[in-house]
Amino acid sequence: MWRSFFKDKKWFYWSYGGGFFILLLLVSQTYLDVLFNSWYKDFYDILQTAEKRNISEFWESIKVFLYIALPYVTLFAFTNWFTRLWAFRWREAITFSYMPYWRATEAKVEGSSQRIQEDCMAFAKIVESIGLQVVKAIMTLIAFIPILWALSSNVTVSFLNNVSGSLVWVALVLSIGGILISWFVGIKLPGLEYNNQKVEAAFRKELVYGEDDRKNYVQAPTILQLF
Repeated sequence: MWRSFFKDKKWFYWSYGGGFFILLLLVSQTYLDVLFNSWYKDFYDILQTAEKRNISEFWESIKVFLYIALPYVTLFAFTNWFTRLWAFRWREAITFSYMPYWRATEAKVEGSSQRIQEDCMAFAKIVESIGLQVVKAIMTLIAFIPILWALSSNVTVSFLNNVSGSLVWVALVLSIGGILISWFVGIKLPGLEYNNQKVEAAFRKELVYGEDDRKNYVQAPTILQLF
């Protein structure tokens, strides 16, 4: 799976070049997130002290928002598009890497032909969604650590009174704790999903045979057993 994309010279530019380009796009998005955070502070300061402010300050703040928002929307859309394209190339590399093994093997695997299509597609979708979100979340956490560290001096956490950067440690503990809880809760899910996919493949196979011979296939006991 990894070797077919990252160790094949054919996909060198897509794997490493495309991956590095996605990281640059995510870094740019994270930078704009930090700018948004700073803009929110200034904008709401204006709203809270509106009676002491000039209307020109409000419109200037809106102008700053547009300078940040327009590139962000464009960058967000482009990042999603390029990530999907990159994941599709990865899927293509995996598919063509597995095809010779599928042709050569004599072992009977339920729904093996469909596994090549569906599993590779599912992996590409995971890279598009979860993979992108995880990398973005890590970058966001790193980018906001200095901000949280500075805010910690103004916020008191009862059980971390004498600890510098208390908000940073709280954020890290919650992040790691959430990962560990998710891991313990979902540790059995891959095996269950694998067994479910085998049954789904057998069900589809039964239906395909039933299209040509409905008397001997797609019988109630067989379908009930699969369910």
